[in-house]
Amino acid sequence: MGISTEQSIMDAAEAEFMEKGFAAAKTTAIARRAGVTHAMLHYYFRTKENLFDQVFRKKVELLADSIDKAFGGEGAFIEKMRLGVGAHFDFLVENPRLPLFVLREIVDDPERRETVQEVLLPVFGRVVGRLQELFDRESARGNIVPVTALEIVLNIVSMNVFAFASLPLSLMLAGKGEGERAAFLQARKEQIIEQVLARLTNAKGGAS
Repeated sequence: MGISTEQSIMDAAEAEFMEKGFAAAKTTAIARRAGVTHAMLHYYFRTKENLFDQVFRKKVELLADSIDKAFGGEGAFIEKMRLGVGAHFDFLVENPRLPLFVLREIVDDPERRETVQEVLLPVFGRVVGRLQELFDRESARGNIVPVTALEIVLNIVSMNVFAFASLPLSLMLAGKGEGERAAFLQARKEQIIEQVLARLTNAKGGAS
C-alpha cells in the first residue's frame, strides 16, 4: 500500500520545517516536495500554521519519548546510567536537528512553549522523579554522592545536545574530517558517559 497524500504532505512538511524553521518554510515548497498541488495541501491542512503545529507536536512527543525510554530500563545502577546516557546520545545521532529545532521555535514563538509544557514537561518530571528515588537509594547505600536528579538530567541533555550543536566546529578544532565523524561522536559519547558517572561517584569509581 502506498503512502497516503496526507502522509506525503506531512513528511514533506517535516523535512522543510526541520531545515528552515517555520518562518522561512514555504507551503509551495512543501507541496512541491510532496508531489501535490498547493490546493491539495490547503485541502488537507488549511494553513501553514496548522501543518506546522502537527509537525511540531509530533517532534516534541518524539523528544519526550526518547528521554523516557532512555532511563526506563532495569539493571544495576551504574550500567543503567551508562545505557541511559548512551541511549539518549544515540537517539540524537538519528535525530541531530531535533533539539535545536524545538528550541528555535519556542524562542521564535513563545506560544509554542505551551505545546512543550503540555507534552515534554510531564515526561521530564516523571523521569526526574524516578531517577531521584534511585539516586536517594544509591546514596543511602554509599554508592554515590548525594545529588539531585534534575542536575544530572540537565547535564546529560545539555552535554548530549551540545555535542551535535557544536559538531562542525568540534570536528574542525580537532582536525577531523567528515569521514571521521562517526568515530569522533562515539568518543564524545563515551566521554560524556564518564563525566556523568564521575559526577555521581565523585570520581571514585562506580557501584554495581
